[in-house]
Amino acid sequence: MYNFQNLLKQIRKEGDLTQEELARALDVSTVLISMIETGQKEVSKNFVGKLAEKLDVHPSSIAPFVFTGDADTNLSGVEKKLISVGEQLQAYLIKTKSKRLKKYV
Repeated sequence: MYNFQNLLKQIRKEGDLTQEELARALDVSTVLISMIETGQKEVSKNFVGKLAEKLDVHPSSIAPFVFTGDADTNLSGVEKKLISVGEQLQAYLIKTKSKRLKKYV
């Protein structure tokens, strides 16, 4: 499962956008996009909201992935299932919804 910085990078790449184009689509600075993608800046609730709006998804479908670190291997069955669902949602956001961003550039 991707952490937020890698999820954002994958959405941007699948949408065939540069950092500058993504910044323009979200009405933020290119520096902010770069800092989020490199882990130098934590993502804000406002940023998640802007991204969700442009992807045409509810912010809560992105917000669960605002974490750092890898998943623990000592997870319960329910936790493993939730992570699996999260991975499927991430794949959907990357493959399907990322293309929507191009129209905002």
